[in-house]
Amino acid sequence: MSDIPEDTGPGSAGAEPIEVQILDDGFAAALFVSEEAPAFPTLKQVHLAIERAGVQIGVDDEAVERLISDQIVGEPVIFARGKPVAKGGDAKLIWHEQSEDGAAPKDITEAIASNNHEVNLFISVEEGQQILSKLPATQGESGVNVFGEETGVAGEDIAIPGGEGTRLSKDGLTLLAEKAGVAAWSGNVILVRGVHHIEGSVESQSGPIKDEGSVYIEKDVRSGCRVEAMGDIYVGGNVENAEVYSHSGNVIVRNGIIGQGGARLLAGGNIVAGFIQDATVGAKQDVEVLRYIINSAVTAGRYITATAGEGIVRGGTLYAEKRIEVRVAGADSRIETELKVGYTPPENLTQARYELRNEKGRNRMELAYVQKRRDFLKLLKDRKTGLNDEKEAELAELEEKASLLERQRDEQRVSEKGLNQRAEDLAADPGEAETIRILETIYPEVSVTIGDAVYPNDRDRSNVIFFRSGDRLSFGPLQQTLAKKD
Repeated sequence: MSDIPEDTGPGSAGAEPIEVQILDDGFAAALFVSEEAPAFPTLKQVHLAIERAGVQIGVDDEAVERLISDQIVGEPVIFARGKPVAKGGDAKLIWHEQSEDGAAPKDITEAIASNNHEVNLFISVEEGQQILSKLPATQGESGVNVFGEETGVAGEDIAIPGGEGTRLSKDGLTLLAEKAGVAAWSGNVILVRGVHHIEGSVESQSGPIKDEGSVYIEKDVRSGCRVEAMGDIYVGGNVENAEVYSHSGNVIVRNGIIGQGGARLLAGGNIVAGFIQDATVGAKQDVEVLRYIINSAVTAGRYITATAGEGIVRGGTLYAEKRIEVRVAGADSRIETELKVGYTPPENLTQARYELRNEKGRNRMELAYVQKRRDFLKLLKDRKTGLNDEKEAELAELEEKASLLERQRDEQRVSEKGLNQRAEDLAADPGEAETIRILETIYPEVSVTIGDAVYPNDRDRSNVIFFRSGDRLSFGPLQQTLAKKD
């Protein structure tokens, strides 16, 4: 080998005129004669050095003889090699996807192990049905180093991410459903939830679908339909020109949204789809698209991400509170596209906190008065065993007013918590909080906005990140800028 470490380690004989160097974590050994050596070593000195170093396996006598006959100095001569380790295979997680076309089960190991989870995993299951299986890691083939020591490296293991509504098989290698419902990836585990199961597609003649729980639709949501649920909504096919609303859950569309200019999808959690085209989409948390977003209005309370596949955004407007991350924005044909990320300048944040404190003070004073008057009338009612009609009406009005003020108080507390967190984020890193990241190319006619700072992009740029620096919108090379911020 050409790279020789300065410290030859415990396996070196260390004495002139010959030196034994241990390389490749003990799986190779080299002889080295320094140019400053007073005399070239004899064959006996070489063998003595090898013995002292403890090298026993894989010695090449021809290499030793070549060192002596050619009197090689100043460069290492590899004279021994062990048997390298063959690492075992890593464990794999196999998702038991049921499909009409007989597609093979899906390997989801990388999706589960990485930060970019494939969150559109979901299947309808019956009690006891297999959801996923684990192929265990294998030990691999042991190796032997030059000292004769045997060693092996097993493949990496991965835990089965089972959650509520699931259980492991007796051998611990298969995740099973404890009940009928939908098995779905949810953040960092697989859950089974009971759902309203709709076989086939939702058609216009079936009327609107409304459910207090979650809804699983095997195929499509056709044009003119409306699906509304408090929980998650799973669509096994496409969403056409339809309305889909999840009040507090996620909307997950396995194929994509073909909006025809009229589709509207809203979610209290995340929206995940293969693609979005000609639609209006809004999520309180994240929007994740696996392929492309075309001519659509997409809004997210945190992140919009299109990086897993083609990651193309072309036409329309994307707005996210924290970050937009895509592969390609715009096109050679200069289609107008807007990318917008929210930003709260410190001075505006200070004003918002000041106004909220004043609102809280007014609410506190008014609520105290209303509660005091209400409590007096209640006490009077108890003592007199009743009130006249006028006082009863006043008491009812005070009850309603107190309830309204208490809700306002609770909302103000939530707002205050959010503003305080926002202030902490800005203090920690005002530039990183909001970014627009382009992994491949951003074309001209793509407008980039962070807060009230606009950057009309006038040429092709690649691997770039846009961020707020004070009152200015700045940009830089993606990887280097992120590395500097980290």
